Amino acid sequence: MDAGNWVQVSRLGMPLTNEVVIAIGNKDFWNAISPYDEITELTLDEYFYNPELAPYMDNSQFGSAVPAFKSLRVQASSLQGFDFRNGKNGLFALKNTAAVACTALDDAIFGKLLLPAAGKPRSVDLWPIFHIGVPNVRPYQLATGKNGNPLAAGKPFIHNFLPNGGDVLRLNMATPITPRTDPKFSTLGIVQAAVLGLTDPACNTNTNIQNIPNMDGFPNGRRLEDDVTLIELQAVSGVALAAIGLWYDDYTVGGANPVTPNLISVLTYNTGVGKNDRPFGTTFPYLAPPNEGTGACGGKLTTATNDVFGNGIGLSQRPVLMKNYPNPFRSQTTFEFKVNQASEILVQVYDIQGKFVATVYKGYQPEGEFKFDFNASGLAPGTCVAQVLNGQGRLLQSIKLMKTE
Repeated sequence: MDAGNWVQVSRLGMPLTNEVVIAIGNKDFWNAISPYDEITELTLDEYFYNPELAPYMDNSQFGSAVPAFKSLRVQASSLQGFDFRNGKNGLFALKNTAAVACTALDDAIFGKLLLPAAGKPRSVDLWPIFHIGVPNVRPYQLATGKNGNPLAAGKPFIHNFLPNGGDVLRLNMATPITPRTDPKFSTLGIVQAAVLGLTDPACNTNTNIQNIPNMDGFPNGRRLEDDVTLIELQAVSGVALAAIGLWYDDYTVGGANPVTPNLISVLTYNTGVGKNDRPFGTTFPYLAPPNEGTGACGGKLTTATNDVFGNGIGLSQRPVLMKNYPNPFRSQTTFEFKVNQASEILVQVYDIQGKFVATVYKGYQPEGEFKFDFNASGLAPGTCVAQVLNGQGRLLQSIKLMKTE
């Protein structure tokens, strides 16, 4: 249609919500509503209380139908008493008991949200992760320091609680960034942060608030490297429950080591897709240039967004693309350009406050690729911005530079 009112046909929240959580019959409906309308559509919550993928991680249902999931098994007898398989009660037996008093599961706090009824086992992990975020209160702390009681106070963890309901991305901007060069950086995002909080001597010897590496990862944020598919498969299989002390079935209460074969199987699960076909860049926009859509898989790189089929979609390619390496750098960095439209090119550097620092290149360039080395010894250490402009002074691109001592 080319007339009438605009109609929302898709929306984005947590990755894979629409792909694997919402049932086929309701996908169009979910896509058409806002996260705030979703609050009133309580039937959609059922897909989080009892996720459709979970029966394929349950040997009593369809576990044998997907051999690739054999390492992912939802807790059926955690601590020999709690069953989180679809249709079971999870922690509901504790509702309104002294055990949950003064915790997030207390009706006087968030219990009416987190323990709404029997038969909704994942109301304590998947539902809050997707719908309200995770509050940094009992029991949503790491098992470190809990001494075997998952409802006790433990190691403070993420805090991205925002009880407005609806499937939206939530992230705590106060969480420090984990450098990509950190040896503890992981594509497992917050799952790996939990592992470090439980096993790393730098983190698991106290219950202090710490900046655990990868706490900025998915779902507390989105980093290009985060393997969201793998993280969500691990979440459906109960890894968040294990992190707070509701261990897998092969752990016996009172045992010395909760890192059992079942837990190891979940944490080492591999989808078989461990990297992109092309590496990420070291400068903005970091994504690798795409392969052309008209060639064979793995075709030549292209920056064009022209409509090669002649349908007139009206997009044009960027006149100049610029990147630099290494970045960060100490005394020298190399600028590399792909010129799609011959023109005068001006490259200038500004400090982080927007003050002009230097002109590092000026000249005419025909179509093609070229590069030059920039002696940055005169720059002060820290962050600055390089801008490339055309002959008319139009800004074409900016990239962030980081000079070290």
